[in-house]
Amino acid sequence: MISRRTFIAAGLLGTTALVTARWLRGPHAPPGEASLQALDADAQAILRAIVPVMLAGALPHAAQDRRNAIADAVRGIDVAVQGLSPSAQEELRQLFALLSLPPTRLALARVSTPWNDASESEVRAFLDRFRDSSLTLLRSAYGALHQLTFAAWYGNPAAWPRIGYPGPPDLAA
Repeated sequence: MISRRTFIAAGLLGTTALVTARWLRGPHAPPGEASLQALDADAQAILRAIVPVMLAGALPHAAQDRRNAIADAVRGIDVAVQGLSPSAQEELRQLFALLSLPPTRLALARVSTPWNDASESEVRAFLDRFRDSSLTLLRSAYGALHQLTFAAWYGNPAAWPRIGYPGPPDLAA
């Protein structure tokens, strides 16, 4: 027969294990845009936090226009990721997986809240640390996020008027 002390200890151990497992995985990001093929909901949440910081000053000021522009940029990043080699896609999946787990998000990015709740100053500090890191791997991760974000934004014809670009010349004329 099991003693009361053993039963209580086993219950506490089991509860601790469940809480730890839940904390390690953390809450999933809210469902992302279903039409995206290369980015899961967690990657989309990370990018929705990163895009406004990287594109500070380039995005529209009106709230709805800003949300639409961020969504357009995330869709553009999804398209760009689909065009990458399978190994590059896998590296990005691993980066987003690391940044979405609470312990590694806190250790690597020093972002204490889920990405949906992260402040722009937290995200800016994370990006600055990665950009200026002495570790090549972190600088490479920053470079990938930067290139994907800027390519998606400035490759979108909707962004061209904001930078005074009239678009490509009409060669048929």
